[in-house]
Amino acid sequence: PHSPTRTQISFLDVTRAYFNTKVDPRDPPIFVSLPAEDPDHQEMCARLLRHMYGTRAAADGWQEEYSSFLVSVMGFKQGTASPCLFRHPNRQIALSVHGDDFTSTGREADLRLLKSELAKNFEIKTDLLGPNPRRHQQEIRVLNRVVTWGTQGICYEADQRHAEILVRELGLHDAKSVSTPGTREEANRASTIDTGIDVDDLLNAKRDPKDEELLQDAEATTFRALTARANYLAQDRPDAQYAVKEIARRMAAPRRGDWELLKRFGRYLRGAPRAVFHYYWQQPPTSLDAYVDSDWAGCKTSGRSTSGGAVLHGWHVIKSWSTTQAIVAMSSAEAELYAMTKGAANTLGIMSLGGDFGMSLDAKVHTDASAALGIVNRQGLGKLRHIRVQYLWLQGRVKDGDVEVHKVPGQANPADLLTKHLAAHDMQRHLAKLCVEVRSDRAGSAPQLS
Repeated sequence: PHSPTRTQISFLDVTRAYFNTKVDPRDPPIFVSLPAEDPDHQEMCARLLRHMYGTRAAADGWQEEYSSFLVSVMGFKQGTASPCLFRHPNRQIALSVHGDDFTSTGREADLRLLKSELAKNFEIKTDLLGPNPRRHQQEIRVLNRVVTWGTQGICYEADQRHAEILVRELGLHDAKSVSTPGTREEANRASTIDTGIDVDDLLNAKRDPKDEELLQDAEATTFRALTARANYLAQDRPDAQYAVKEIARRMAAPRRGDWELLKRFGRYLRGAPRAVFHYYWQQPPTSLDAYVDSDWAGCKTSGRSTSGGAVLHGWHVIKSWSTTQAIVAMSSAEAELYAMTKGAANTLGIMSLGGDFGMSLDAKVHTDASAALGIVNRQGLGKLRHIRVQYLWLQGRVKDGDVEVHKVPGQANPADLLTKHLAAHDMQRHLAKLCVEVRSDRAGSAPQLS
């Protein structure tokens, strides 16, 4: 691992960002009501000269404002794949913007110059994350995520309050925790999404007919609200993505059995409210590695399969996902092909974002399915004449050398975590591969639950 002492991370927050942007006089005028304190508020209204929060054009105006400043004044190059990414070719600053939050990496002197230049035009608050406790912060919050600087690398974790709210709203304060977010047996006993299932079929499937009772309106609203919160949390929790995806599929008409699935997930969060990504110091890798997998016909009702995957840059997890396939695959090879296609598309997209930062990366897709590898390494449909031609797109990218495909042993494929419920020891093994640590404590700077 290389020494991190030359590179720091800067977090800048622009106060009242939208008010910095003048309304383009060529745009249609925007009128607002005057506040009650104004003596003319009953007879007159006001025309905006600057953008205001809540108006439709405010975000576009702010993006144009900061983009023009960074490019024209400071000499940044704006990203092609994402206009929210910027790179300074001489000072080697990489910068991303999310709303009014600016996150950048580079040498300390350059980051302090960036701060001073932005401060000339905007009112800002800033934090510098780095190795020296006397000059740098060691732990900060960004969009309520916690980022920590350590001797071995940088840690990142989600807003823990979402897990705590789920536990509280489900009434699980004193419940016994479980080691996994779900099991296949419980999922099969839960609702089947279809509505035309009679009691005899339910009994034969070892499901309790009570599980098929629709939730009342108030209960269904609560179920949807908690599931939406779990879905937001799961974007930063690979251990939760498959379980939450399956719960979210039942939001349209939630049943009693679906509520039990949500409570099972809540009991898992009771013992594992915190998941920490470890981004260890490493030499810059030259490729992105996507690990993909599928669970063929995992949904016993619809026959649909699940695609799971994770894109890594060396040891660093960049993105992970768990999604239900839109097409009913007729074989495991077909399901694995769809998983590989999604993995390759995500990898190429991240490569484009890396290009905006001046990085030149190769794309490698790893799967444990030999049959799917055979499909993408040839040309045409072969005997799989029912597959839509659009899914043969990957064949051309492999032939052109844009994407490499490789075989990985099933036990070493962390994407297995994202396609089905696993035993606790298997889940922990795959999380270790992703450098994700599940914990029961709390970060010191994590926002408190009121």
